[in-house]
Amino acid sequence: MQNIIKIIRLGESEYLSNLLEIERAKNFEQTFALLDAEKISSEDLSCSRLLFAIHLEKFGTNPKVDAFVTKLAHLCEKNPSLFEQSVGAVFISSEEEEYTKMVASLFVYRLNKLGLRFIGRPILEAPRGLANLTSYLSRNGLSEEENLKLQFEKLILRLANWENAREKTSRNILVLHSSNEDSNTLELWQMVRQHLGDFSMEEIFLGNGKIFDCKDCGYKICKHFAKQKSCYYGGIVVEEVYPAILSADILVMLCPNYNDAITANLSAMINRLTALFRHQKFYDKKIYAVIVSGSSGTEAVATQLVRALNMNKTFELPPEFSLSAIANDKGAIHAVPEIQEKAKRFAQGIIRENL
Repeated sequence: MQNIIKIIRLGESEYLSNLLEIERAKNFEQTFALLDAEKISSEDLSCSRLLFAIHLEKFGTNPKVDAFVTKLAHLCEKNPSLFEQSVGAVFISSEEEEYTKMVASLFVYRLNKLGLRFIGRPILEAPRGLANLTSYLSRNGLSEEENLKLQFEKLILRLANWENAREKTSRNILVLHSSNEDSNTLELWQMVRQHLGDFSMEEIFLGNGKIFDCKDCGYKICKHFAKQKSCYYGGIVVEEVYPAILSADILVMLCPNYNDAITANLSAMINRLTALFRHQKFYDKKIYAVIVSGSSGTEAVATQLVRALNMNKTFELPPEFSLSAIANDKGAIHAVPEIQEKAKRFAQGIIRENL
């Protein structure tokens, strides 16, 4: 894989232009290569470190983004290994304070379905006014613009230094769910699991009122318990989930679609993960998901997981991280066309990633 970071610009951002001028003063040409999104080819995308620079106009619009994704989809039809051994990240700016996270997560999800891996915390947002960086002021005394530069350099460093940790000898999978035994989601996972015989597997059930949601203890209290790898509210999250996540290489989330979101218990678990996250980041762990919807909205659940666990909690997003299906009635998952084959391919993807 090339160490040079290839920047693909989708829109003109003053923030990005200023950052690149700063980098240019530090031997820009040996660090970056600027690619034309309209002229991009398959050869530009394989074995590469890719930074997608998106600028949003009013109401979060950018027609270049959809055109670019469509172009990539056509390239992928001709070359299914389009993003083989490549890894990506996103710099996204906006003329408003809104839309950056939502647009970025959908963009990441689309490219991930085409086979592109994303590093943990792959996004840097630069909305109008940089209000998202104000909190850094109290921590390091730097202005929003200075913190943007600092965070940009950190993003570039993570992307440049990313290496696939396939040399790991342990292959531990942690499965988290809150589904009943006869749920379509759990049934789909069983189809996948039967092809993962060589993996160490731990499954934790988070249903039946076993988990309390985060109650906003405040930064200092959370940090205090984080030093102890604990949380003020204790319970199954501290006693079982924390140790299991620390020892796992792979986290699999089993997610039935509840009003176009993950279940309340799984959401609470992610919120409670903050205390452990303050103690240890999860860049070396991968996130997968099995998602079943009664009708539509699987992409809403998938992008929620991208935002929560990849963009916020730093889990790496491996190629095609999610398996989804539509199944409403009890047992309907077994009638989904080619579902057994899809489950097998999903399992094979996990195996390839962790040989």
